[in-house]
Amino acid sequence: MKRSRWFSVVMKRTAALMLLGGSGISGVAVELSGWDAEGALTWKGALAPGIATVETAPSASGPWTPVRNVFSLSSTGSVALARESATQFRRVRSDLMEPGAAGFRTLVGAYGLLETIAGNGAGQEDPVSYWSEFYEGVPGSWAALSRPHYAMADRTGRVFIADKNSHSVLRVDLDGTIHTHAGSHEGGFEGEGPLAATQMKLRFPNALWVRGDGTVYVLDTGNGRVRRVDLEGTMQTLFVATSNGGELEGGRTLWVNDTETLAYFGAETRVRSWTPSAGLRTVASGFSEIGNLCVEANGNLIVADRGAHYVYRVTPAGVRSILAGNGKTSGGGHGSPGRSTGLYGVRGVWPMPTGGFLLLTHDGCQLWYLDAGGTIWRLLNGDGGRTHAGDGLPFYSAEPRISEGRSVTLDPQGNILVCESDWGYVRRIRFERLPD
Repeated sequence: MKRSRWFSVVMKRTAALMLLGGSGISGVAVELSGWDAEGALTWKGALAPGIATVETAPSASGPWTPVRNVFSLSSTGSVALARESATQFRRVRSDLMEPGAAGFRTLVGAYGLLETIAGNGAGQEDPVSYWSEFYEGVPGSWAALSRPHYAMADRTGRVFIADKNSHSVLRVDLDGTIHTHAGSHEGGFEGEGPLAATQMKLRFPNALWVRGDGTVYVLDTGNGRVRRVDLEGTMQTLFVATSNGGELEGGRTLWVNDTETLAYFGAETRVRSWTPSAGLRTVASGFSEIGNLCVEANGNLIVADRGAHYVYRVTPAGVRSILAGNGKTSGGGHGSPGRSTGLYGVRGVWPMPTGGFLLLTHDGCQLWYLDAGGTIWRLLNGDGGRTHAGDGLPFYSAEPRISEGRSVTLDPQGNILVCESDWGYVRRIRFERLPD
């Protein structure tokens, strides 16, 4: 099967659409569906699962510059692109991302620069808060974070951070500035709400979940509750996460469905669920130290067990099987079977749209890609201590870039967000192909 396809298009303001050739790198013609007045470029015949890259040029002869990537889950695809001139040239590259070394190269080639979007690395002590009023509204990389544990974006690209030791949820806006989204930066308890989110106290929020529309759910571990912050900035309790209403021990992960009819969260050695009708229930137990979890489309849970160095697949009925890890701190490695590889303190887990998972290790300080065939590949290398390097450079390097990891997520644009807690950074790997 051909691994890549190219096609080109020129669009004029008269809405005339012309296909140019079909003689790209692979020599395979791909049909272009159109480019409408709103700027939606559509195509069919792309390779799937894969990655489609839109490129632009001032003329049909180039030079061509990559401007947008999207994951291809079927042969058809679309992306919204603003028109920059009366006559524009566009072509779309479609690369296959199947399991194996070639698919890993496709993934690496689709990502570009590494950057810090929040955190200046000013402090590491636990449980000290390093937040200052000075940081409100400044660029996110100027602010001192306080053991951030989870970072996740809404569909617009705003990034929300559970900043545990500052007792708050912080938000990085599209202009790069950082703001308090919830919590007063003073740990405590002021009831169930509703109150203005920035006037209501949290206590060691250790995880969050962000709905596409910007609704934020907070695992308020010190108060043993899950809070909801609505679009008007009001916070209130969604449910109490402990039987006695007290502190939630070992809570490091949260997932809430869009209808608020089901939630999962971690409680140290147990995965627990909540529904409005049945309340709290233990889904699975016997873990060593639960990190993060995610939920597959079929309802199965993927659970990182930091203490056991395993990633498990867990059915809603609680049946558990090993997805990755050998239960040790070493062994296997890049290009090896995932279940033969030591995932030292694996903590973060996130599904890839094209299959497979991103896995982040706390003690091992590495970001891995587990492909759909079960082979594991190293994406980011790291080291303990105050390792922080590579900002503004291509992300893929053997040199250490990160330190202790807490969470990994994908934003809706495909960028990878990595939360490094101990030294207080949130990093982003841009889903933007670098020019050849």
